[in-house]
Amino acid sequence: MGTLGCIHDMMRRDKENRELRQRNRERMKETRRRMTECRRHTELPPTLSVEKLEEIKKQTQEKEQADQNHAFRIKLILGLAILILLLLCGFFL
Repeated sequence: MGTLGCIHDMMRRDKENRELRQRNRERMKETRRRMTECRRHTELPPTLSVEKLEEIKKQTQEKEQADQNHAFRIKLILGLAILILLLLCGFFL
């Protein structure tokens, strides 16, 4: 008699999980549908010319290069400061 309750509980959990999977599928379908709709609206406007796109790409590359140079300088300065601190601590010990 004790196993009937366990079996009933297992069947109930299976039914709940089936319902949850169905709801998750529906949510995924809805999310996928919204994303494809959003993607359609984010295409490039026809008013941009090829020259303008190339200019934007060039400016983006220049900005990335400037950011990389800036990060390198920060790392270099920080490394030198740590080196100087280590040297000073080494001389006074």
